[in-house]
Amino acid sequence: MTREEALRRIDIAAAEQLTQLDLSGLGLEELPPEIGKLSNLTQLHLINNQITEIPEVLGKLSNLTQLNLSRNQITEIPEVLGKLSNLTELYLINNQITEIPEVLGKLSNLTQLYLSSNQITEIPEVLGKLSNLTQLYLSNNQITEIPEVLGKLS
Repeated sequence: MTREEALRRIDIAAAEQLTQLDLSGLGLEELPPEIGKLSNLTQLHLINNQITEIPEVLGKLSNLTQLNLSRNQITEIPEVLGKLSNLTELYLINNQITEIPEVLGKLSNLTQLYLSSNQITEIPEVLGKLSNLTQLYLSNNQITEIPEVLGKLS
């Protein structure tokens, strides 16, 4: 499976105005920019690839409610994710992320955040602002303390 297969699936998704797209296990090192034309997408699965960074083009997918980038080589969560205001589920399990950025505090609709099996050392207080968050997974990281503000989440 290759980039060509990913482009084929993107073309089909665009032609049929699909709301879900699965590009998992294709060995992708980067996300094709053509993904930006899929404005109807609500779910995008990119599990088990070789992606090293989340591209700016994802910011165009404003209808996304679920984004799964688990089992890649991602090292940081970029500012562009803050544009995905409809996001309710974010999966970044088993990457190489070292910190949780403040931008995640903008995702007010987020109900599930999966960051297990990364290299995160601390939890920022901004996560306490996510009043809709019901599931937070941070196992298998290097976290040494939990901020008090997380105790206020329901």
